[in-house]
Amino acid sequence: MFLRKMLAVSVCLALLIAATPNATAYKGHQLSRNDIVDFTLTDQAGENFTLSAMDSEVTVVSFIFTSCPDVCPVITQSLRLVQEGLAPEDADRVGFISISVDPDRDTPEALTQYTERHGVSWPHLTGDKDVLADIYRNFGILVEQEVIDAHIGVNSDPTVTYVDPATGNASELMFEPSGWELTQAMAYEANWSINASDSQYGHYITAIEGYEAPSDYSWWWSLLMYNETSEQWEESSVGIDSINALDHDQLVWAASNANTSVLSEPHPDSPMMQVLFPDNSTANHTIEQMTGWHLSMGAFAGAEMNTSMPASQYGHYMESIDDLAAPSDYSWWWSLSTWNATSSAWESSQVGMDSLVEPTYIAWAPNSTNLSEIPPPGATLREEAEPGVCNDHGWEMGSGASKHCMCDEGYEWAEGDRLSCVASAGTVIDYSVGHSTITYILEGMSPKVAWTGDSWQVEDFLMDVEAAVDALNPPSESEGMPGLTFGVVMTALGLAAVAVGPRIELDE
Repeated sequence: MFLRKMLAVSVCLALLIAATPNATAYKGHQLSRNDIVDFTLTDQAGENFTLSAMDSEVTVVSFIFTSCPDVCPVITQSLRLVQEGLAPEDADRVGFISISVDPDRDTPEALTQYTERHGVSWPHLTGDKDVLADIYRNFGILVEQEVIDAHIGVNSDPTVTYVDPATGNASELMFEPSGWELTQAMAYEANWSINASDSQYGHYITAIEGYEAPSDYSWWWSLLMYNETSEQWEESSVGIDSINALDHDQLVWAASNANTSVLSEPHPDSPMMQVLFPDNSTANHTIEQMTGWHLSMGAFAGAEMNTSMPASQYGHYMESIDDLAAPSDYSWWWSLSTWNATSSAWESSQVGMDSLVEPTYIAWAPNSTNLSEIPPPGATLREEAEPGVCNDHGWEMGSGASKHCMCDEGYEWAEGDRLSCVASAGTVIDYSVGHSTITYILEGMSPKVAWTGDSWQVEDFLMDVEAAVDALNPPSESEGMPGLTFGVVMTALGLAAVAVGPRIELDE
């Protein structure tokens, strides 16, 4: 009898458990916290937007700023795919909003341009800084203005993506020209003839415009840089190859016996080079706009990859990259592509590199490369971080004075040093905009799930959104009690009573 009782109890427990609805299991960070305090902001159309007035039952909330070159566009594009992946019956029940963390720059006009560029139409919100500060606190978002300002400084930093013909692997190269690339560009555009030799110490000039330095060293071609403190042109302490042309774009090649007082002051707005000849005559040239040729030359040289880009009547063309030349039978050739920010896709360039004015992102790949397989700008920079960079807890973005670390979650800049990443004192989830961000899934006004960073998978996020929608559905007759399951349970209870009944009767 004892075994019959235990069997009956076990059946009851199993059926009761089966009758109890399961708690929703989310793939993101499941939250248990107070509701969000309602707020009103301004959308990209200049209209007031109130969170509680949304028709949606589930709302996805992200935090972005329009000048962000890395994390924000990735999140926006990922959320666009989430929105497009919703089932028709769920689409009307799920809303999306993006809140700016840079209200000084993110005007409704700027937000409109951002949404059009990324092909999205959901509300993008801005507003008063004090109101937004309360919203950030309410959502648990830490906004660091210096991180945003650092991003603004590198937003226009151009890059070159290179696809290796042998492996198909792509590498993104920052624009890091040296003084030698600047000299080459100036000489080409100004039509100066320059003779130079390359030694173990780098390049040195032997002749400019027919003025050849004598073998007795009575004078030589000297490199001058401008000293802001003394307001004088002074001889450089390093060679032309060691000069960062982004930091020092005002250079002079001067005969060592010439009078430097005849030189002009630096040109503050554009890169400029002057030549001071032995007879104290001068020549100068200013680069007014950067082209795809400048970008290619500076990026490959910065990565220490040899290139050959001969000039022709049609402009420069790519002959070889990393000493690999396209075959003479034209079975393949180096093809130039540009990044279309509107469609978020690589496109074959319709013009040569000299005709690409102020380019941002370009790619060089064999013409047979499937452009859809080339990673988008920024995708490979993290993978290429060298050992020791950012203390091995991040990767570098930008160049020159604006270079800074993008620290991993749980790490932040060391005090006063944007090129170091140290462990954060706070929570493991880093809500610091610029390093990482957080995207919420709300049920009504209640945050249920949080996703950090921008590396999450669209499929996983979509599953969480659908799970949040399903959690709001009223249980059907087959889910929980009362209903069919309730009937089954009650039947089991009856059977259990029968199973233990005879024993009770004997006891009586």
